[in-house]
Amino acid sequence: MRSTFELLFTGAGVIWLDAGAAPLVIVLVLVSVSLNLAMQPALAERDMRVRNHEGALSCYYLDAFLGLVPLRAHRAEHAFRRRHEAQLGEWARASFSVERLVVWVEALQFFSGFGLAAWILIDYISRTGNFASVLLLAYWALNLPFIGQDIAEVAWQYPTLRNRTLRLLEPLGAPHDIEKEADQPAAALAAMITAPEETASAVSVVFENVSVRVAGHMVLKEIDLALAPGCHVAVVGPSGAGKSSLLGLLLGWYRPAGGRILVDGAPLNAGILNELRAQTAWVDPAVQLWNRTLFENLLFGANPGTVPDPELLKSAELHGLLKKLPSGLQTNLGESGGLVSGGEGQRVRLGRAMHKRGIRLAILDEPFRGLDRQQRRDLMGRVRKHWRDATLLCVTHDVGETLSFPRVLVVDSGRIVEDGSPEDLVRQPDSTYRKLLLAEEEVREGLWSNNNWQHLHLRDGQLRRTEKVGA
Repeated sequence: MRSTFELLFTGAGVIWLDAGAAPLVIVLVLVSVSLNLAMQPALAERDMRVRNHEGALSCYYLDAFLGLVPLRAHRAEHAFRRRHEAQLGEWARASFSVERLVVWVEALQFFSGFGLAAWILIDYISRTGNFASVLLLAYWALNLPFIGQDIAEVAWQYPTLRNRTLRLLEPLGAPHDIEKEADQPAAALAAMITAPEETASAVSVVFENVSVRVAGHMVLKEIDLALAPGCHVAVVGPSGAGKSSLLGLLLGWYRPAGGRILVDGAPLNAGILNELRAQTAWVDPAVQLWNRTLFENLLFGANPGTVPDPELLKSAELHGLLKKLPSGLQTNLGESGGLVSGGEGQRVRLGRAMHKRGIRLAILDEPFRGLDRQQRRDLMGRVRKHWRDATLLCVTHDVGETLSFPRVLVVDSGRIVEDGSPEDLVRQPDSTYRKLLLAEEEVREGLWSNNNWQHLHLRDGQLRRTEKVGA
């Protein structure tokens, strides 16, 4: 604004000295301002490309740091470097495109501005022959292009600052979980918070022709499913079939692209989803372990006043971990739970979920990954007993573990292809469930039981050979 007013007053001063140059002065002022405004859309579009490529490079550098060990282990440095060179080339081309446009606009403004200023001076001298005021006129006239240049520099910074601000504000533009939360009465919000303590009945869920689209691809198609309150259902299927996406609908990760979901007979919206989350136990390797004490990790998200329950610690098989940790419950688990193994971390996640009260829906996605077969079987029995009154969904690749469930869903290519009791599905000769079960048995008996294997036993940090059979 300061430069703009300075441009206007300087132009007015030139017109005051030489009224005959008014048309040229007006043209000069308009060129200084309009040229910058005309270039804004093109400059903003090119600058956004630069911002996008900078973001891609930032993601690349983050991936490189996080994946440094596997990169070196797999000798993937050259492939990763080629990806970096490609992204760096795109960023360089986008940056040069911005700079070329700026240089062309600067050149055009320079020659047009000083050309018009020189024209004003020459015309003034030829018409008046008065050299007394030429110095002041020359100063003001030649100052007009410089002021225009100041305006241009500020104007060219605007697209960059605007694009950066828009990128920073993108997360704030994501859909909010609670619709019109500020308009809800305090009593309603209090009821929502205390609902888990007061509600004992399990949740009922109905999927009516539900489809889910992610990144332009249909990951779930025409899902029709009814889950009665208190039912325990196992979900199996090939990797990438859409099992986790099915659970993600109830966790709020995805929203149906078609169809609808009913929870206790009401369509699932942001308000109901927020209330359902307070009544849901979720066990998944993706659940974050914080760089805090085991005590804090176990009670994270639990109701105020909750303390670790010895029986629940026993059910989650955490007593061995407690003895191992130097300060017991007060031991920091490290960044992302780095102090505990993968299997121990899964038991910590299970212990956290079991300390949550008022659960109506339990969602388990590969809940016991990293544990041996007998541990998985024992923990599954305890988990189902602990949440016997809740609706429970369990995704697993261990098909044999699902034989104890009263109901199994088989998901393949984004569809539920089979639904029934394990006994009924096994009796069907062409059943996908039967094929998955037989394939698992064949791998376990035909591969892992092969006599050519050497059996090593790892306990307390010591590796021992326990058996060696065959050649």
